[in-house]
Amino acid sequence: MLVAPLLLWALGVVASPHAAAGEVEDADSLYAQACMMLSDPTIRDVSAVPGMLEKCAEQGHLLARMLLLDVYEGTRVGIEPRVEKAFALALALADGKIENTRGKGINRADYLSARNEALYRLALYYEKGRGCKASPRDALLRMKAAAEAGLPKARAELARYLMNGVGCKPNPSEARKLLVELAHSAPSTPNIFFYMGYLYMNGLGMHGPKLRMARRLYEIGEQAGDARAINNLAAMYERGRAVPRSFSKALKLYKKAAALGCKEASANVQRLAYKAGVRSDTPWGLRVQRAVCRVVQALPISPVIGEWLMKVLITT
Repeated sequence: MLVAPLLLWALGVVASPHAAAGEVEDADSLYAQACMMLSDPTIRDVSAVPGMLEKCAEQGHLLARMLLLDVYEGTRVGIEPRVEKAFALALALADGKIENTRGKGINRADYLSARNEALYRLALYYEKGRGCKASPRDALLRMKAAAEAGLPKARAELARYLMNGVGCKPNPSEARKLLVELAHSAPSTPNIFFYMGYLYMNGLGMHGPKLRMARRLYEIGEQAGDARAINNLAAMYERGRAVPRSFSKALKLYKKAAALGCKEASANVQRLAYKAGVRSDTPWGLRVQRAVCRVVQALPISPVIGEWLMKVLITT
């Protein structure tokens, strides 16, 4: 009588690992398909992607969960943002409520990396009130946790929090110290030189602005590809602050920053290009001479009189 139940139990024990492996394989395939749909520009209808990734996430697929954060945030063309879901998923990952993670090559280090990324994003959600009620204090605590875990971009944003007093009293000296350390250990981290230059340009925690130092930091940021630092360097050339005034140089830098994804720079390109007919690097005196020549040439007078008149007007 006990033979059949024991046989079924044994078969169940043997079969369960294969069933689990099948689930992982299905999740991996579904995840790969979702990635392909998002990366292929010929596929316009990607509305099925969130559901596909959610199925992967239900099976514990870590990479699918991280991509789902991007999708929920609305960073993918053709998919409406779902900020409340993004917040809930980041909260679950950041608080360690999702332990069983699957996927090809996933290990404990990958899980911790995903957790740190979730902490970082959660801080930004709390700061901006995306998918939740804005809470500067919670934003600070989450950003600190991500920074202490070693995430470079979290350390840079923590410096911004300290600089501007997000969830705490402003502490520009501590912010500068953090940025200097980061510039040595991870110089390619976005916004480092932009934040440092901003500190010196506005003299935060110092005895007044230090424009030359700010310019130098923005120049280092240009070499590092820091788009916002390049935008501010362009503004210095446009206004002639600690550098010779040059609208052509400013426009060139604005375009460079815009190409790197800086929205402020894109707006500045349009603004400066619109004023290109009014503003120029040509010295004022030479512009006046050219204007006088154009006016005289338009007058109904002989060339001899016109030449004499131009000499008189330009020399007076």
